[in-house]
Amino acid sequence: MTKDERRINRKHVLDALKRETGVDDGLSAAPRIVAYRQDPVGAPTKEFAFCGALTLRRWYIDPSKPNQSERRSLWQEIMKRMGKNKPMPGGWDGDTNVSQLQAIAEEAK
Repeated sequence: MTKDERRINRKHVLDALKRETGVDDGLSAAPRIVAYRQDPVGAPTKEFAFCGALTLRRWYIDPSKPNQSERRSLWQEIMKRMGKNKPMPGGWDGDTNVSQLQAIAEEAK
């Protein structure tokens, strides 16, 4: 997988989170996330890393979320954006960060 493909896949995860939750994280990180989503290939490496380190829970106000249904919906949205149709694996939750979820999605076979 090329560097550009990885950057675009990170955008897919961030776009899916935006679609599922209606937000780009909280006020502090939102401008950086929006900027990354607008130009993932041209974004500085530090922004790629910053967005990847954000945990999923930052998009959900309730600490018990995302629940099973929300994870399933998020997974389906990510798969659609990546052009895949793979069942949702276990082992991830609100403490999972964007880069971990991206890696899980990229490895889905």
